Amino acid sequence: MQPAPAQEFERLRGLPLTKTTRNGLVQFFHFGSTRYTTPQGLILDVGEITLALNCPWQLQPSAGDAIKHSEVYIRRREAGLPSPVWDWKVPGSSLRDQRLLELAKRVPALVVARVEPLEEYGFTVYFTDHSTLTVSPDPQEPEEEYWQLFSNTGDGMKVGAGRGGYMH
Repeated sequence: MQPAPAQEFERLRGLPLTKTTRNGLVQFFHFGSTRYTTPQGLILDVGEITLALNCPWQLQPSAGDAIKHSEVYIRRREAGLPSPVWDWKVPGSSLRDQRLLELAKRVPALVVARVEPLEEYGFTVYFTDHSTLTVSPDPQEPEEEYWQLFSNTGDGMKVGAGRGGYMH
């Protein structure tokens, strides 16, 4: 097995979790803050570094229940009667979206202390408040890409892992 991308993970150290976004099953964790201009000229506030996860993961806050990737299939908690129409694919509609939004707004923010590799291309992000984000790709369900870590600052840093191993 190839060595874990330690140099790229080291760039997360000291960065706060500033926001989370989602596209389908893929969850994006944004660390730090920068602006990105799309080819159409739209200016987006994004993380200096973004972690995109397309595999099982779990975020365990230092206090409270774990937030799991599977919570995308659970309707968000709402006051009153829930809408009769619900689609988990709509960002913001799931319990996972709701809980991650609340976590990202927390003060003080989660700040990365270190990242340690695990087996099967997984890793754990340790935060300064003792919260953890554990990424656990399932080798029984191989994906083209389990996860990707990339920079939005224009320096071209991009690393990931999938069924073919680590990708730089």
